[in-house]
Amino acid sequence: MTMFAVKAMAYDRKTMKSIGRARVENIDTRTNSLFRGVSNPDEIKMRYERFWNKLNPHSSEVVYVLSVKKKK
Repeated sequence: MTMFAVKAMAYDRKTMKSIGRARVENIDTRTNSLFRGVSNPDEIKMRYERFWNKLNPHSSEVVYVLSVKKKK
């Protein structure tokens, strides 16, 4: 399985209140170099959060993954 649906949400770093709505991003582990070769949903979650939260560590927002589902 190479396709995953990642549902994530942004939160204010200070108040931890949600910002906007949750969004779903489809990840293809065959073509996305950040996720290449990964088949474990927990690893997908860790890499996704690490990427977005380290992209700009001084951002007022933090991203958390709510769910990772394999796509058929």
